[in-house]
Amino acid sequence: MKKFIILLLTTALLPNLYSQENYSEQYGKITQYEMSITEYPDDPDAEALVLYSLGNNYFRGVDGQGFFLYMEVKRKIKILKQAGVIYANIEIPLYKKDSEIEYLQDVDATVYNMENGQLVKSKFDTKKIFDEKINNELSIKKIALPDVREGSIIEYKYKIETPFFFHMRKWNFQEKIPVIQSKLIYKAIPYFEYTYIVRGAKQFDEYDSQTINRDISFAGLTYKEKLYTFGMKDLPAFRDEEFISSEKDFIASINFQISRTYSFYNGAKRDYMSTWPEMCNEFLKDPDFGKYIKDSEKEGKKIVSTLNLSDKSELEQAKIISEYVKNMYSWDGYNTKYSTDKLSSFLKAKRGTAADINLFLIGLLKSAQIDTEPLVLSTRNNGSVSKGHPFQQFLNYVIARVVIDGKTYFIDATDPLRHFDELPTRCTNVEGLVVKAKSEEEWLVTTQKEISSIEKEFKIKVIPPKSLLDVQITYTLSGQEAYDYRSIYSGKEENLIENFRKKNNINKIDSLHIFNYENPEKPFKFTFTSSTGFESTPDKLFIHPFCNLSISSNIFKQKQRMLPIDLIYLQKEAYKSEITIPNGYEIEYIPNPLEHSSRIMDINYKSEINNNKIIITATYEFNTNIYDAKDYARLKGSFSVLIKQFSDMVVLKKK
Repeated sequence: MKKFIILLLTTALLPNLYSQENYSEQYGKITQYEMSITEYPDDPDAEALVLYSLGNNYFRGVDGQGFFLYMEVKRKIKILKQAGVIYANIEIPLYKKDSEIEYLQDVDATVYNMENGQLVKSKFDTKKIFDEKINNELSIKKIALPDVREGSIIEYKYKIETPFFFHMRKWNFQEKIPVIQSKLIYKAIPYFEYTYIVRGAKQFDEYDSQTINRDISFAGLTYKEKLYTFGMKDLPAFRDEEFISSEKDFIASINFQISRTYSFYNGAKRDYMSTWPEMCNEFLKDPDFGKYIKDSEKEGKKIVSTLNLSDKSELEQAKIISEYVKNMYSWDGYNTKYSTDKLSSFLKAKRGTAADINLFLIGLLKSAQIDTEPLVLSTRNNGSVSKGHPFQQFLNYVIARVVIDGKTYFIDATDPLRHFDELPTRCTNVEGLVVKAKSEEEWLVTTQKEISSIEKEFKIKVIPPKSLLDVQITYTLSGQEAYDYRSIYSGKEENLIENFRKKNNINKIDSLHIFNYENPEKPFKFTFTSSTGFESTPDKLFIHPFCNLSISSNIFKQKQRMLPIDLIYLQKEAYKSEITIPNGYEIEYIPNPLEHSSRIMDINYKSEINNNKIIITATYEFNTNIYDAKDYARLKGSFSVLIKQFSDMVVLKKK
């Protein structure tokens, strides 16, 4: 289960438990100890170390414009290994909406190195800030610091000015490298009320709240600030643990969400933390969501009339419309829940975000009188939704929910290589909110369409004089495996050949035949012939029945596991090998059968002899897509067993 805590700004004071004699939080001050350390004792493998990361969020009035939110960041990082120089590359996202823009201010940075026993400072040139436009609403300021190398300390600060009081940045206390000290200060004013959500931690090492005894005046207002301090210390590196849904659900962080604002003059309040049904109504009224769907529905009446749907069932109509959108409009790679451009611009460009495409699809399906509603969700890497806190910020994606003859289908039109209602992994097995005018909220789980399976069949002819196996190999793939191999192939044989060369060290592939590439409704299949060597002695032949194309390394590599194991989707692999015994040889050894069935996974391995052929079949299958952390050892152990079994050799000897 994902663990996070929801806190209001009333948490009790926790004691400060840490002494920082060797480190300085004073900007511009570098201690001798900081320069001298070459590794972090608590994590000798760490490539870098955050010495401090300090945030300061506050509001200030701007004449004639109202209050602006300011977010200051100060950071000091020690580079311990050459691989750690990547932490000198700084990226800062900035947003705009119509005429309202966020600004980056007061950027300053210094790199410190020891040269000939002297501390040398390299100042950052503020002219070398590069801007990358992502879309009409988002750009990235990129900063690359100079002369960074192993042993360097980098220190930098900046400030963001934003008119968007709902864009207070999430603060990560924990990072991919260890952190000595991370602290966020937030100065609240009476006109904006926030709820904050803490994930990945049960308490703060430092927490304080106090009213600052100083009046601030602005535009006829007089108010006091309330200062909140949130601090954590000695945080271990959060390394990308295998098989997690999203690091955002587990990394120690705090995320502020605006819940209410008050009028500066009459005290009238506006709630942002309302209810999910009210949010659905807001979606439907929004010009970049509800109106976009209505415009698409109007446009769809012209398009649908050209698709020859009159004699088709409702399900067939939905498939045809979905395939039309998938093949006519391309995805630009961005996940959004609101359209980012006018419908006319999208239709002209034939390219857009996930929302541009999927909201258009919803409109077309509605124009064909098919029961369709938007389903807004949080993609897997965006983290889970806290249902007790109805904030739009939790949701970042939209797909179509279709009901035909009482059956529900989930459709995403961003990828033509997926069949009608096969979702991309980013949207698989997550909860989504149905957007329609209603009195009660409705959540649905976007379940997996079909099991992800791969079947490998081998017909092996043994040629003892050359120590070669001539093999005919057939792959049959369904679900995610089919999509993965379709994506690799992409209509070009050389892509598939190169993949086998790099991944499986197969340098010779002949007679490659592809089946069902352009029909995602059917399993993707291909066959080819190859030849490979095998081990032998003068009297014996050692043959791998699956030609070294079976699972060969344990995917579960951690020594211990604290988090749940999320495989995303159900998975299965099956193998069949038919080995023709060459003249003059007989069987000395064939692998023993294995049958293992548990709630963790099933493993089956059988060998049989049929005339002059050895037939071996083997399968393994996970029994769920999510396991508790306590199951990790059993998963790892079961996988070790199957690897050993699937790697066992057939031994033939001379008669």
